[in-house]
Amino acid sequence: MSSKDKTFERIYNETKMSALKYISSKCLKITDIEDIYQETYLRVGEALDKGTEPKNSEAFVIGIARHCLSHYYSAAQRLRARISLSSGSVSDEPVDLEDDTDIESLAADKALYDEIFREITARPSDVQRMFYLHYFLDLTLSETAELMGITESRVRQRLYQTIRQLRRKYRGR
Repeated sequence: MSSKDKTFERIYNETKMSALKYISSKCLKITDIEDIYQETYLRVGEALDKGTEPKNSEAFVIGIARHCLSHYYSAAQRLRARISLSSGSVSDEPVDLEDDTDIESLAADKALYDEIFREITARPSDVQRMFYLHYFLDLTLSETAELMGITESRVRQRLYQTIRQLRRKYRGR
């Protein structure tokens, strides 16, 4: 293995989770996360091939990820997403979590799982990112809120509100 390959592998191992968290928190759709993640590390490899030796691996990779995100989305898309985040309506009613039914048990069957996934990806981008960060990356509600730059209570309300809606729609299936 060449020294460039070893450097890339070291940087990847040191930064993969922080890069995924950063990209996930900034993507407009969860279906874009994997593409932007791969593009980020492709550009990291290209930079290393050109002789760049980063002093701070995480800052280096996050900078490249930021660049990849800005090229992936147009300015209009980013503006629409910001407006969506700032104007989303969230109910102040208390959340009832007494129901034993959970999304994982509803998604046991592949067709139903795919339908639920389509339902989530049809939601506003902030809700999609919340689901991805909390349920896929297994971040706490407070970590999810911090990455998204919103309050923990807003994350909790949006997630649980969506889960209640999904439970109502898919109950008994």
